[in-house]
This record gives sequence, C-alpha cells and structure tokens, in this order.
Amino acid sequence: MLMTKPEIISKLKDILLIADSGNADKINAADENTRLMEDLGLNSVNVLYLVIAIEEVFNIRFDDETGVDTFGTVGDVADYIGGKL
Repeated sequence: MLMTKPEIISKLKDILLIADSGNADKINAADENTRLMEDLGLNSVNVLYLVIAIEEVFNIRFDDETGVDTFGTVGDVADYIGGKL
C-alpha cells in the first residue's frame, strides 16, 4: 500500500487524536516538524498506544530496537512508516 507522506501524517494525526483527545488542538495543528514529546506532550501510555495502533493501522511491525519514543518528530515517524510500507 503506497501512501504519500501527507497521507501518512493524516492517519498518524487520527491515531494521535484517539490516543490523546484532550490535546486535539495541538494534534490538528501538527505538521511533520511537530515534536512528539515536547510539542504534543506524549507520555509513556500515549506512546505505547501509538506503537500498537500504528502497527495495526499500517500493517507494519516496529523493529525491536525501534519505537516511537526513538523518533523526534511526526515527520520522523511518517518517514519510518513510509519505509516499511
């Protein structure tokens, strides 16, 4: 399934909204330069949900040494997903 980076980011934002609906304004305004921890304030529970949801939605598996917490920005995650698709 080939997707453009903007399409991947849009799906990521949908996942983030489910993981942290109280942060909807920041998530909706996010772009590829938005930092996951600093700008969106993701905590360990949000990160765990995000990893699981990304694997299910995009039908990919994160490498054992790679997790969302190793990425700095939304764009970093989108690039990783794009490379796995």
